[in-house]
Amino acid sequence: MISIQTQISIIQAIVYFIAAAVPIYLSFIIKKYNNRNNAFRNLTMVLAAFVIIQGIYHSAGALGFSLLAKGILEPLSFAILLFFGVIYLINRSKAKEEEVKEVQ
Repeated sequence: MISIQTQISIIQAIVYFIAAAVPIYLSFIIKKYNNRNNAFRNLTMVLAAFVIIQGIYHSAGALGFSLLAKGILEPLSFAILLFFGVIYLINRSKAKEEEVKEVQ
């Protein structure tokens, strides 16, 4: 019989993979309708990468690959989340600079 922790990890992995569909869909929609500003598209792609890595992390943990999950995928997902924050801050500062230029 499968332990309750393994069942929860499998359910979490499925939910993460389903949740990854939203930013992936958004990035395709943004590419189709907005060709001049890729800032939001880049953010959604990095968010999708983070969610997919989280799904793989929970899948690997459920299958018993704890070294892969804890040693590689967990730090990788943390790095992707930090990368998301850096991209957001850069885009936010560029938007404020453009706003200041428009006012002048």
